[in-house]
Amino acid sequence: MSLDGFIAGKADDVERLHEWILDFKTGIFKKSEILNELFERTGAIVAGRRVYDITSGWGGNHPIRGVPVYVLSHDIPENVPQGGTVFSFVSEGIEVAIREAKESAGDKDVYVLGGAAVAQQCLEASLLDEIQVHIAPVLLTEGIRLFDHFGSECIQLEPIRALESHGTTHLRYRIIK
Repeated sequence: MSLDGFIAGKADDVERLHEWILDFKTGIFKKSEILNELFERTGAIVAGRRVYDITSGWGGNHPIRGVPVYVLSHDIPENVPQGGTVFSFVSEGIEVAIREAKESAGDKDVYVLGGAAVAQQCLEASLLDEIQVHIAPVLLTEGIRLFDHFGSECIQLEPIRALESHGTTHLRYRIIK
């Protein structure tokens, strides 16, 4: 996320936000404690259809290998890329997507990766235990905001961790219910 709260630029540009994860010239993931932890702790992923479409279904192979991806969508795409990732398309709403992902994840975490709309729906439905944001040193000034459209109720957070890696600040908060 940019310092001014955007998770994508106006043309869905995310490269400047994800430089801590990936060397875009080589396509090789960068080594970091945060990324290693994410890969180890994730047991299932919930993504939105827009993110799925923008990434072309990660070519059938989400970078977190062997982890099922639950895509919140009104319909199943005609062509689902073949690969190592099992995709499930959930049209019954965010509660069902999270429940199914939790069942698959077992004792591991469900990672809500799927863009602003999915994160906002999870927060609105009180389905998240924690929020982790990665603040890139950039002001995008426009694009898609992560924390938007919540209504007027305050969401209280408890800081868990703050780390710096590859010029990006990684913040983790527990949601106080």
